[in-house]
Amino acid sequence: MVGIVVGGAILKRFQMSLRQCSAMCILGMLICLILALPLVFLGCPTQKVASVTYSESSEIGLHVSECSLHCNCPEKAYNPICGSDGIEYISPCYAGCRVVSIANNSVLNYTNCSCISENGLVGSAKPGTCGTGCSHLLLPFVVLSCLAGILASTSHTPSFMLILRSIQPEDKSFAVGIQFMLLRVLAWMPGPVLYGSAIDTTCILWEKKYLGLQFFFEVGAFLCFVMVYVILKRQEKDASDVAEAAADPEKKNLAENSKKSPESKV
Repeated sequence: MVGIVVGGAILKRFQMSLRQCSAMCILGMLICLILALPLVFLGCPTQKVASVTYSESSEIGLHVSECSLHCNCPEKAYNPICGSDGIEYISPCYAGCRVVSIANNSVLNYTNCSCISENGLVGSAKPGTCGTGCSHLLLPFVVLSCLAGILASTSHTPSFMLILRSIQPEDKSFAVGIQFMLLRVLAWMPGPVLYGSAIDTTCILWEKKYLGLQFFFEVGAFLCFVMVYVILKRQEKDASDVAEAAADPEKKNLAENSKKSPESKV
């Protein structure tokens, strides 16, 4: 929204011509690509999670799978802990922890964890993930993403004005429809699918759920579109009824005038 408003304000302030509008679109998208390029190199390493990133064939994965085999740990229980060996575990059960320290209704740490080995001794763990150590990259990522989005949006208004000014009046509505069709087909429709697939491929641990919030969002959007269609259809019908009612007196007047006209001629 900020970029669209800024692009419209610049367009109005400098009274840009068609060539200047096209140059503004090219410049905005070029700077957007330059700012978005560093985002490719911003990333965090994958966390070391026992039984997830460590396969059962590895030494650590084999040790964890063997020591937690008799615990009958539930698969859906995800309560990550950070072991004293620097490895994250899915839950205290998978780490073989037998003792938990609680104070003020909050867990302080887990001890006597048979699956955690520290200098040959039974280790301990603290609640929560071990972290990735790249939290300092969050602010640059947010700043670059916002700036790239704002600069990309500044070309929206100039590109729209290019169509309105360069197309014949009878073809303007068709040209605007083609523009929005291309935006939806090339950007708005495949964009969420590509981002979703990229996120799905990076997920290393899935929770077994088959019905999520996305289903309710899709159903809600469908119901909203149906409601809008019904309202518009009713408004169109009411407008046509009013137009027919207004046209009936005119037809009667014309019919009466046509009947009176031969008599007046006689």
